[in-house]
Amino acid sequence: MNNTTPSSIATNNNGSGHKGTKRGFTLIEILIVVIILSVLAALVVPSVTSALDDSNTKAAEARAGQILTMITRYNEFNGDPSQDIDMSAAGTIAAADLTKLVTAGYCVAGDLTNQTDGTSTWYVDANGKVAPSN
Repeated sequence: MNNTTPSSIATNNNGSGHKGTKRGFTLIEILIVVIILSVLAALVVPSVTSALDDSNTKAAEARAGQILTMITRYNEFNGDPSQDIDMSAAGTIAAADLTKLVTAGYCVAGDLTNQTDGTSTWYVDANGKVAPSN
């Protein structure tokens, strides 16, 4: 009598028709997946970088508007016209003038950081508005 049963034969069969063999990914299949992922990354990374730069620029422009408001309030409520922050001429706003805003409690030093370059450099443009340094 034969002691082999159908269940003992089926234990080595993985469904592919081959006994005891495992089928993995070929090198070509893996290479194709890597190439596809590389192409997708090459398309996405510049878009994300551009969006990040745009958001930093917009945030710096919004911060410039806030600084202009702080300077205007400081000049109105300071009480000592000799200590006013001069906004009459275009050019870079002095760091000492920006420090007056912190000392007066209008903001903290971190609020004066320019998001485009990470410095605290701001200037007054020809229209009398505060703008980030570029």
